[in-house]
Amino acid sequence: MKTSVLSKILANEQISSDIYRIRLERTEEMGEIEPGQFFQVKPKEGEEFFLRRPISICLAESDEIHLVIRKSGKGTKVLCSKKAGEYLDLLGPLGNGFTLDEKNQKVTLVGGGIGVAPLLELARRLQGMQVKILLGYRRDPYLIEDFQRFGKEVLVAVDEGDKGYRGYVTDLLEKEIEKEQPDLIYACGPEVMLKKVQLLGKQYQLETQLALEERMACGVGACLVCSCKVKAEENGWHFVRTCKEGPVFSGKEVIFGE
Repeated sequence: MKTSVLSKILANEQISSDIYRIRLERTEEMGEIEPGQFFQVKPKEGEEFFLRRPISICLAESDEIHLVIRKSGKGTKVLCSKKAGEYLDLLGPLGNGFTLDEKNQKVTLVGGGIGVAPLLELARRLQGMQVKILLGYRRDPYLIEDFQRFGKEVLVAVDEGDKGYRGYVTDLLEKEIEKEQPDLIYACGPEVMLKKVQLLGKQYQLETQLALEERMACGVGACLVCSCKVKAEENGWHFVRTCKEGPVFSGKEVIFGE
């Protein structure tokens, strides 16, 4: 059973119109962290909101971790207002992250919106591989220089504006696949984006790993709020918990809603 830990905020900066990056001290109690895992987060003090908020781990270095948060509701607004020197109460790391396999030497990472954030730690881990990173935003790109810091090729797609490819990141992905097919595609983003990545994987017979963005309450598999459909062994299907069995699944097993 995971226990919560207190982590001191080292810095909190706004990196886009509604996106904040919080840098925290990494403690020994956190243990090993896989790219794609998340923490259930709340402030150290006060009952400012009842349920913890699930926040993907953006970066996990030896002495600090980074959380990237979109300010969208009461809970995330409170988290984004915290200052250096304050503490956050973290439960985790939770969930199953991306699977790394050295046989896949040529990989593509695809992120959309806030789903860009957990791919940074994945990019850091993929040393020695040929990695192409495709990132999709509505209008204001962020974390681009952080991805470039790891020596990776970064291509940007925007719905609005003139920074990079104008259009959906999945359209950009298809163009890149037609140029050169990767061994594996890792993706994190909204369901509509993941469905398209899944379809491209099937069309081009490519392995995909998809990090789902389901609503989570408890984060430990008890409440069943984040259940999703996956294929069963004998041509059927069953429900699993995104927070417990996921949030990363093979693209071959996920069944998205129609």
